[in-house]
Amino acid sequence: MYAVYRQAHTPTAVEFSVYCNFISSKEKNLVIAGTSQLFVYRIIHDVEVKAAVNSKTRKEKLEQVASFSLFGNIMSMASVQLIGANRDALLLSFKDAKLAVVEYDPGTHDLKTLSLHYFEEPELRVTLSSQPQNPARFASRNSKHISAL
Repeated sequence: MYAVYRQAHTPTAVEFSVYCNFISSKEKNLVIAGTSQLFVYRIIHDVEVKAAVNSKTRKEKLEQVASFSLFGNIMSMASVQLIGANRDALLLSFKDAKLAVVEYDPGTHDLKTLSLHYFEEPELRVTLSSQPQNPARFASRNSKHISAL
């Protein structure tokens, strides 16, 4: 017997978000993740909206720049500035003890995997922990094992 899985609709819930220079070094993007989808938005500032009595208010709006389907459920996400890179990369941890470092490739308009790590031990399920001042790192859920990137 064969098992078949077909996703009828993309996930609509947002589980993680990061504000970083993902697509371009000149502007920041809002990167959101929902289950197995990654969406990248550009924030457009100074959009004029006409109000009731000839008064104008300024607002921002989001414009979707890219979307990516991933194979696996995202468990945590963080952005990191790699040495020598002008754009930020994303650290993505997945349900089956995997950690991927990905960046946007402007030549193919797709994600490029820079590094992929797999932890075979069942107790080493990965969750990310990162701070702007320190290098990004990840740890298992029970916090007994810590590895640094």
